[in-house]
Amino acid sequence: MSLSEPGVPASSGVDVVSAADDDDFVCSTSETLFVAIEKCLDNGLGTCLVVEGERLVGRVSLDDIARAVHHGALLNPGLDHFMANFADQRRNDISLEKDVLRPVVDDLGRLVGVTIDRSAQFVQIARPDMSHDEFRSVLDAFLSSWISSKGPYVEKFEDEFRSFVGAQHGVAVSNGTVALHLALVTLGIGPGHEVIVPDLTFAATINAVLYCGATPVIVDVDPKTWCMGLAEVKAACTPRTRAILPVHLYGRPAEIGPIVRFAKERGIFVVEDCAEAHGARYEKRPVGQFGDVGCFSFYANKIVTTGEGGMCLTSDPEVAKSLRVLRDHGITPSRSYWHERVGFNYRITNLQAAIGHSQLWRIDSILARNAAIARLYENAMTDIPGVRFPPKMDAKCTPVVWLACVQVPAEARNEILSRAQEAKLEMRPFFHSLSSLPPYEKYASDCPHSAHLAATGINLPTQRAVDEQVVGRVAEVFRAVLM
Repeated sequence: MSLSEPGVPASSGVDVVSAADDDDFVCSTSETLFVAIEKCLDNGLGTCLVVEGERLVGRVSLDDIARAVHHGALLNPGLDHFMANFADQRRNDISLEKDVLRPVVDDLGRLVGVTIDRSAQFVQIARPDMSHDEFRSVLDAFLSSWISSKGPYVEKFEDEFRSFVGAQHGVAVSNGTVALHLALVTLGIGPGHEVIVPDLTFAATINAVLYCGATPVIVDVDPKTWCMGLAEVKAACTPRTRAILPVHLYGRPAEIGPIVRFAKERGIFVVEDCAEAHGARYEKRPVGQFGDVGCFSFYANKIVTTGEGGMCLTSDPEVAKSLRVLRDHGITPSRSYWHERVGFNYRITNLQAAIGHSQLWRIDSILARNAAIARLYENAMTDIPGVRFPPKMDAKCTPVVWLACVQVPAEARNEILSRAQEAKLEMRPFFHSLSSLPPYEKYASDCPHSAHLAATGINLPTQRAVDEQVVGRVAEVFRAVLM
């Protein structure tokens, strides 16, 4: 936005919103706390200015409301009552310079616009993007009293997510790690079996194999895709190989089509780790649709979130049946408390599923936003020496952006991360290679591509608060170190 308002220079670097366009940022004292909650969620700032008529009288934030709710604010939910009796007066000081949302007022105290100034905001690397849709759904689930694993949102979420990916069956679970474990157990993976895993991944991938008593076989990743490829799989395959566990790392699809075709020829199972790749495609098909089971995570920093949560997808009805039985303590569905197998309590709650169900309505916009953020970073930092962006993928691959990524010289990375922290910008290094971590020393392998990525990669803030202001701040950190 580039609208100019009184008292705000056009070159100030802040986003300026005119009074005619500021509805998402302003509430009236004639409205309710529920309206304020939804506006604070939908505008992504967690705060709104409050007017009485046209006169600015204060501000309200989700933090304010949360504290007040414990003292009965919703018993009289009018904003006029809230401002008079519950709002924290220090937080309600409309002149606070640390606030991202700032009012533009005329000489009579009337609100004529708002500015959004992120120049000093602490920006997390990822933050759940909650809207009024999630708020209404979780409130609906709460008021229904179906707050455990029984409730309509679980089935709705399973059905809509499996439809999004194009699988026949969806089994929601408590997190992404147990989705991997449940898939491997369902497929009969156990002691004496080898499971091929990539060296560059989050530890949950290899942990799920070890939970089963199986032996992980670590392979290097391809330097272009950042994922295991068919060549690495073929080289690691032995008569004891029972499963392959490709990871679609940072939203980049592995060479999943050829891997699955190779595995089927040899009677080897494939479990896809799609935790970071909701919506990514290979050969125009969504990832999670290729393997015997596709596993997803809905942790708070994922593209679709339920806070904690996960899902197993499959098109095999027998596998789906086994996944459901094992998820629910091994109980036979048709006979109460009759345990036909040793199972697990890996169930998701109706409250979590309510959030995920509403997140799915917005996944296209979330993916588009993340892609736009990645482009902003590339445009802002393409001239900085030593900064490399992810390699372009083969035409068969359609990646998505989970977290925007760059690589820098290994010797400069720690200084960049340190300076980012000083600048109130959260960045993180890539995952450590599994071969470098103490618990997996006995399975370590020589994986130079993985080791190089682990030493040079940085994840950049990728969430709703990231705009041109934030991208500019990030670029300045890199320039200060590399130029």
